[in-house]
Amino acid sequence: MTEILHPCLDENGKPVVVRRPSRSSPLEAWLDARRDAVCSRTEPPDLPKRLNGIDWDDTVSPGEDPMEWIGRYPDALPDEPDFVLPPGFRSTSGCAVIEPDGRVWVALPTNQFCNQYATFPKGRLEPVLSLLQNACKETWEETGLVVEPVAFLADIRRTRVVTRYFVARRVSGTPALCGWETQAVALVPVGQLADFVNSPNDRKLIDPIADWLASDDNRSRLR
Repeated sequence: MTEILHPCLDENGKPVVVRRPSRSSPLEAWLDARRDAVCSRTEPPDLPKRLNGIDWDDTVSPGEDPMEWIGRYPDALPDEPDFVLPPGFRSTSGCAVIEPDGRVWVALPTNQFCNQYATFPKGRLEPVLSLLQNACKETWEETGLVVEPVAFLADIRRTRVVTRYFVARRVSGTPALCGWETQAVALVPVGQLADFVNSPNDRKLIDPIADWLASDDNRSRLR
């Protein structure tokens, strides 16, 4: 049986075998806000030219250098609360990237890393970055999307980690650029997130996302 490889090499420059690759969704799924849509990295996706008025951009490449992210984003949002980290805990940060049609982007980890079928993009805080800058960098690496944070969402406490999440809107990039840690990226209606996100800690974010979207004023910030 022929091995299916991720188009990106891993952090050590070695090929990544994708043992359980996802299938890409048909074009009509992307255009229907009631349906989920999947962009696989091992099968050509049938993406529309643009989604919700924003073109895809497969030429963007913010890069791995943390200094590029410091220059791209502020340290924090104006309404961002203080971050409280209990002793012995680590800091991580990520984004709930939401489209104007109310669907949410999730990453499908390669080989279901840590038994996760789908997860919100996040990662360990790099020392030179703020929580907001780190969240945007991790979102790019795991989804291929360049985003603009628009609001603080929630701090989720895990066993030894506290993760700060921001609401963000997509401004550039394409899910077809996600890195080797992600084998596919999905766009999911809020009401279907529990069918994708299987980690109990990740599921803690579903209600805050739904509550945030319940406000018309909030939704207007995604346009």
